[in-house]
Amino acid sequence: MISFNIPIYSENGIKYIKEAVQARHISGDGVFTKKCHEWLKQDTGVRCAYLTTSCTHALEMSAFLTDIQPGDEVIMPSYTFVSTADAFVLAGARYSGSVVKTKI
Repeated sequence: MISFNIPIYSENGIKYIKEAVQARHISGDGVFTKKCHEWLKQDTGVRCAYLTTSCTHALEMSAFLTDIQPGDEVIMPSYTFVSTADAFVLAGARYSGSVVKTKI
């Protein structure tokens, strides 16, 4: 079982953290990010694989990569996090879905 709030400790993990810090590159697009991209591509057989910092960034990337244009309609669940819609609204898409109104 992997506990949500307890970090996994491994000797290799500590070694890799030291390498990244010593290289003064601990943000995205470093050596380990590139290695992970390559591993994902090889493991899944896809042409391209990219890591993102969040689901919001992944959705924004998908809106860009699918060439969402102003006026395009995107259908999504009415009960979702705001970032789901924001990613496509930023690209100019229209939201389509059922809206649930409640009285408070």
